[in-house]
Amino acid sequence: MFLSNVGALLRLAVPMIVSRAGLAAMAIVDAVMVSRYSSNQFAMLGLADGTLGRLSDVFGAFVMGGLVLVPRAFGAGNLFECANIWRRSLPPALGLGLAGALLGLTGAPLFGLLGQRASLASGAGTLTAIFGLGSAAALLALGAAVFLEGVKRPTIVAASVIAANLLNFGLNWLLIYGYGGLPALGARGSAISTTLVRFALAAALGVYAWKLAAASRPLEAGGGESAPQLQRKLSLASAAVAAVMLLLTASLTVFAGWLGPLALALLAATFTLNAPVMLIALGVADATAIRVASADGAARSANREGGRPARAIVQTSVLATLAVLLAFAALWACAPQPLASIFTRDPAMREGLAVLIPLAGCLLVLDGICFIVVSALRALRDVVWPTGIELGTMAALVPLAAWLAFSRSEGVRGLILAAIASATARAALLVWRFLWLTKPLPGTARPRVASST
Repeated sequence: MFLSNVGALLRLAVPMIVSRAGLAAMAIVDAVMVSRYSSNQFAMLGLADGTLGRLSDVFGAFVMGGLVLVPRAFGAGNLFECANIWRRSLPPALGLGLAGALLGLTGAPLFGLLGQRASLASGAGTLTAIFGLGSAAALLALGAAVFLEGVKRPTIVAASVIAANLLNFGLNWLLIYGYGGLPALGARGSAISTTLVRFALAAALGVYAWKLAAASRPLEAGGGESAPQLQRKLSLASAAVAAVMLLLTASLTVFAGWLGPLALALLAATFTLNAPVMLIALGVADATAIRVASADGAARSANREGGRPARAIVQTSVLATLAVLLAFAALWACAPQPLASIFTRDPAMREGLAVLIPLAGCLLVLDGICFIVVSALRALRDVVWPTGIELGTMAALVPLAAWLAFSRSEGVRGLILAAIASATARAALLVWRFLWLTKPLPGTARPRVASST
């Protein structure tokens, strides 16, 4: 049973991991190329990306939140309802993309109000304005990708992301360093490249998704669980968590900015180093959500209980992910100096980053568990509890981070330690909620999940 679950997980997860790792690769390539161009330019990129740049996460969470219903409808054999769910995500994606473009223009004055240095505020404000231009394209690409993965077309998404990476690297090479007779734009070149790639990815995935949706035909019955009201509820819950995460990330970024440009660059570098591994975990988490939702949708349509299959799927995903994440955490602990040297040529930044890298390994493991369990809970349509757990534990992060960084004089290390404490509490509570929800009711074989929605 375990081996068959691993096989099913890998068939779906591998192309999804490729696509998420590809998205991380773009961010890593941007960060490393800008960092090697100039540490000061990288600090600007870190300030922009860690504050208003995170708005894309909030807007993306809203678009993605309701799309968790796609694999449920697909599991029930209703491709037409899958297409309807995706189509309902298009107007919010366009509207939120416009909001992102307008908010991107507020970067420079906002950073000034937050006490950031004038040179950092001005440079980062230019970057947020450029990123904002591609907000709608990024959300449309994301929605199409999640729809295609939900109807088990992840290979198309993975291939498109690989092509986007090649395009991004070429544009970075031209625009950051000024090859081919072009001016060297540094971080601005990276932002322009990212925006152009977002438009290309939206066009490629959007056309494929539209053709697939247009070919679907309505069924006489089925898909009733995918009502617009439930889709909005899931979208709002996901966006609320992402909004709090934005505030927390922005708070940590602002705290680091108060500590100075070096501290800001160190915080950005630490999270950037973790990004590709975390997106591997996200790929497994999304594959887990699709498998849980599909199994639960099929079980409900056949009037069977879905708690036991959900437990088996999540157990397999957690164990497989831990095996990968623990290996990376061990590498982070054993080779911080070489990893720091790869990332930057600045001696001060290299020394500070080597101290933070082992701590980043702890975050890898804890966040990976959280991703998988919360994805499974939302696939089971459990909204209130996981949202409350995530909001509560993350809200406690800000005062703890401020206390450790400033009152205890831990600096950037204190910010990372606070993130570890928050992730530990979040992982423990989410695992408890999942085990409770999928446990059979007393005196029956029927799990609580069957009565929770």
